[in-house]
Amino acid sequence: MSEYYRNKVHSNELIATFDDVLILPGFTDFSPSQVDLSSKLGKYNLNLPIISSAMDTVTEENMAISMALHGGLGVLHRNCSYERQLEMCRIVKRARSFVIDDVATINPNAKVAKAKFMMENYNISGIVVTNDEKKVCGIFTKRDIPFFEQDIKSGAIKDYMTKDVISITPGASREEALKILYDSRKEKLPIIDEDGFLKGLITKKDLAPEFPLASKDEEGHLLCGMALSPRFPESSHSQNLLKEIDKYVDIFFIDVADFFKKDDIEGTVKLMKFLDSDFVLGNIGTYQAAEYLMTKVDFVEERFIGLKVGMGSGSICTTSQQTGVGAPTLFATAHVADAIQDYNPHLSLIADGGFKNPGDLPKAFAVGADLMMSGHFFAGTEESPGFIDTIAGRKVKVYRGMGSKEARTSGYISDRYVEGSKMLTEGVSNYVPYVGDVLGVLATLKEGLANGMIYAGAGSINDMKKVTLGIVSVVGQRETATHDLIGKY
Repeated sequence: MSEYYRNKVHSNELIATFDDVLILPGFTDFSPSQVDLSSKLGKYNLNLPIISSAMDTVTEENMAISMALHGGLGVLHRNCSYERQLEMCRIVKRARSFVIDDVATINPNAKVAKAKFMMENYNISGIVVTNDEKKVCGIFTKRDIPFFEQDIKSGAIKDYMTKDVISITPGASREEALKILYDSRKEKLPIIDEDGFLKGLITKKDLAPEFPLASKDEEGHLLCGMALSPRFPESSHSQNLLKEIDKYVDIFFIDVADFFKKDDIEGTVKLMKFLDSDFVLGNIGTYQAAEYLMTKVDFVEERFIGLKVGMGSGSICTTSQQTGVGAPTLFATAHVADAIQDYNPHLSLIADGGFKNPGDLPKAFAVGADLMMSGHFFAGTEESPGFIDTIAGRKVKVYRGMGSKEARTSGYISDRYVEGSKMLTEGVSNYVPYVGDVLGVLATLKEGLANGMIYAGAGSINDMKKVTLGIVSVVGQRETATHDLIGKY
């Protein structure tokens, strides 16, 4: 058994955390512009190896879209109904793609009220009108909605739609689409074949801004990750909804505090055979757990793409205090990285939770991580769910652990922790400072990671796995922090 990573951070089962180690400086023979931060998650390439956590105060559609646009990934939480989950992943997949394949359509005889409801429900500003033969006969946008409520309730789409549809043919380039949109001063451009059938939709907002680092699927849509219970849904209605969600999600992240349990593993095996998307499994915290999952369980091999590690390290998690059991993220990453090296080097490893500073990112990659996941960094951003509040003159947002009383009383995540445990909370709910948009946070994390790699002499994420770490004494921890300063009065 390889002990390369574990020897870096522990001896005789010393459980090391981020604060316990430092990366030793290395020789740098490349320029800062040559640092490569990209990493793989299965077949998908992420230009920024950063993922926002599947928490109900961190990642919904706005966060997921922004994370993917800037090269990372946002994992939609599951603390809501399947209907809401479907709505979120639809919105993510429809955002910022060159061609929208799943185009909303409506019959010309339908009521305006139906179109208005669809626009609000799908978060869109226009609907293509198709007749009974499914041929395009018009387009209806928010600008076409009549002013009077009575007209909205009783009026038909055909009386208000734009009938002269400006369109483009299949296979047209981005440049051609931009020219037609500019010349016509339109925002939506249906793709219509020579027989009049709808083949897709191009929108101005998807063409104009370029996000060269965006995380995309093979068809150019933003990557969509979603948290998933390991328990197979019992009702046919839930199964059908999950199948519909599966059409939009690229990667399901099994979402439990401790995945190394028989019932969770067996349920996940069944889910992987039922669904078509790829899977990341977790959380786990030891070599033994990773070894078991890779060698003793009959997962669908080609869709088992990653392991998520860490237990009890989050800033709002109290699992270790409440139960006495845990696996801090640095320790868990080192252990599981060894197992992956021994049994399946193609798997990706996600270090989840416990990150406090940008400098913790290089440490996670140094002990074997391919990507990192955090809720703490993103909870206070503009894109996280919830309202901006003011406390003592300071702007704040609510951030809560999924094991907190407030999160667990929703009824959707009873299986995330020990099922049937109702009294013991494993998380807290509190406020975090409002920090502005997520782009600013990502820029800080990106610079911290890149600068750490430069100092360590590592030009890529894989090179980071070859650097050397050392254990820091308690006195050394004090010395590496700011100290001996005269306070402000």
